[in-house]
Amino acid sequence: MANSQTRFYGVLAVIFVAGAALIGYVVVKNQPASAGLAEEAIPALASGELVSEEVGVSRGNTEAAVVIEEYADYQCGYCGMVATLTIPQILENYVDTGKARFVFHDFWLGSPVALLGAQAARCAGDQDAFWAMHKVLMSRQREWGGERDPGAKFREYAEALGLDGRAIEECVDSGQYEQIVLSGRLRAQQLGLESTPTFIVNGRRHVGALGYDQLAAVVEEELAKAAATE
Repeated sequence: MANSQTRFYGVLAVIFVAGAALIGYVVVKNQPASAGLAEEAIPALASGELVSEEVGVSRGNTEAAVVIEEYADYQCGYCGMVATLTIPQILENYVDTGKARFVFHDFWLGSPVALLGAQAARCAGDQDAFWAMHKVLMSRQREWGGERDPGAKFREYAEALGLDGRAIEECVDSGQYEQIVLSGRLRAQQLGLESTPTFIVNGRRHVGALGYDQLAAVVEEELAKAAATE
């Protein structure tokens, strides 16, 4: 079973990575020279001051013994794979049952369209639908990632979820959540993270596209530690 699962994830990884490479090519080709943000646009903090965890989006029991943090980018193929195949089961079995808390952090890697996607998810959060929009965006990366202006796609996805699509499109256009997304990236950099996805579970770092069994094993280990100290 383990070997078959490994092969399954391996095949999916190849598909997602190939898709991500194509997205990158299309985005770079279609963006005007002025697109994107200058490095100085990234918010700067006093030396040694870590960006608060609150720039992330939290779900679950705030008193849970296990805290799972994920750092990811909306045009990262491996992040899309994890968001589609791993995280839903983690949320169902550990977070929504009160055993763990999950915190998603934006670790924007530089693609202008990915920055817009991150903001679209945040804007959906204003309608209590961050996680639903997050999953759609991660699972349909190639579709909206190839758009010069993905606003219409964001509106389409939002309306399919029963949301006010126009409000989300206008929210993205306003740049309301741009700085908080960039603050997430700064937090990741301050922690010395270098790739996506990266998970930090109760302070322990795990890099790469973890399958459900792998991440669940880490969570179970932390739950056992917590139980032993009670």
